Amino acid sequence: MLMAIAVLRTIFLVFIIGFTVRAMPWFTSMPRTLDEQYSRCASQFDVTIRAVWLAIGWIALETLVGWWLARRRPRPVAGAAPATPPAR
Repeated sequence: MLMAIAVLRTIFLVFIIGFTVRAMPWFTSMPRTLDEQYSRCASQFDVTIRAVWLAIGWIALETLVGWWLARRRPRPVAGAAPATPPAR
């Protein structure tokens, strides 16, 4: 279970990094008109909002899974001797 969560975290990390790089404005020149500036900003802002909501959703999922793993009782190992207190 923990290995599956680690793999899922890694896949999501790679995805969100790529998504964020795609959302970043990579323009090398300044826009000449206010309309062009607004258009650039609006298109990049939409993608950035989606990236933020994906990150918030992921953090919420991590929190729920973390609490679930912390609160569950460990399974007894088959064939293990019961724990005994040390002799005095």
